[in-house]
Formats: sequence, structure tokens, C-alpha cells
Amino acid sequence: MTTYHLDLGDNQAEALDSVTKLTIAGTELGIDAFVAADPNAPVPLYGSVILTRGDARHPATTAWIEAVENTATHQDVVLIAGAPADPQAPRIRLTDAWASASYHLDEDDDPDAFAITFSDITLEK
Repeated sequence: MTTYHLDLGDNQAEALDSVTKLTIAGTELGIDAFVAADPNAPVPLYGSVILTRGDARHPATTAWIEAVENTATHQDVVLIAGAPADPQAPRIRLTDAWASASYHLDEDDDPDAFAITFSDITLEK
């Protein structure tokens, strides 16, 4: 299983326990399958994904996800498949991403899980 990191830019990366329920244009995919498939498209691929935080938390990530649906917090973020320092690690760019209204989608099952929504997803290998 690949380790993923959420990178908000400016050395603000946080290790994630899991990345699940990647949904692109209404279709749910496995994140590892998305990375292996190289599915870039000529049209924007909007969607959402559930991220589960680990024990080591970056304060910038906490502030960003607590600003649920705040349009000022929309930004491009990157999910790094592997070590952030590895230039060969695939990077999944989520364009115009924000913590969505389903922020604690699985709050009863996992209070560390949160959803983000994005307007486009691209893979950089």
C-alpha cells in the first residue's frame, strides 16, 4: 500500500493514514488504480476524495480543513504518492480544492476523516 501525503505548498506536507473514495465525475475509483492508469483528460475531471489524517498533523492542514466551504480557502493541493522529497513520486494535483460540506463524512466511524472537493484532477509522474 502506498503512503500518501497532502501537500498544501510551501513545505506544508502532512502524512495521511489513508486516501479513499476518490470519486471523479461521479465514478468511484481506487487511488492506486488512478495513479497506475494515468487518466489525464482534455476536459476538467471534477470530484472528491476522503482523506484520513495520521498522528503527525501540520497546523496549516488543520486550519485549511476547518475552513469548510470558505471560498477564500480554495487552492490547488497535491497528493504525493510516496515520500515528498522523492522527485520520482507521482503527484496528483487537485485544482481549486476545498474542504467540502461533507467535512466529517464518516465522523461516527472515523473522526480523523475529512472530504475535499476539487474542480479538476491531474497526474504528474
